[in-house]
Amino acid sequence: MDHGTVDIPRRKAAAMSLHIDSIEPPQGEEGQQWVTLRGELDQVTTVRWGDAELSAKDWYEETYPDGHTELDVTVPAGKGTVHVVAFADGEKSNDVEFTYV
Repeated sequence: MDHGTVDIPRRKAAAMSLHIDSIEPPQGEEGQQWVTLRGELDQVTTVRWGDAELSAKDWYEETYPDGHTELDVTVPAGKGTVHVVAFADGEKSNDVEFTYV
């Protein structure tokens, strides 16, 4: 029985994997402050924004009591619609799209 008790937290931890729930606003201009990535992002070390690679010095991070994290990012240079993906310790999130206007 103890083994079953140990397995349950592991499953919960796996469910809390790196994930971007939303990007707000989903469109904007280079240099715009702040575009917010929201989700399970508390362990993020890098964000790939189109061709740009961002690190913790490029965003403001806040984790809330309910467990979600928000990263407020200044929009890097780019054109068209780009994919935004978060990375942490060998893990990769889903991607969301941002459109330059």
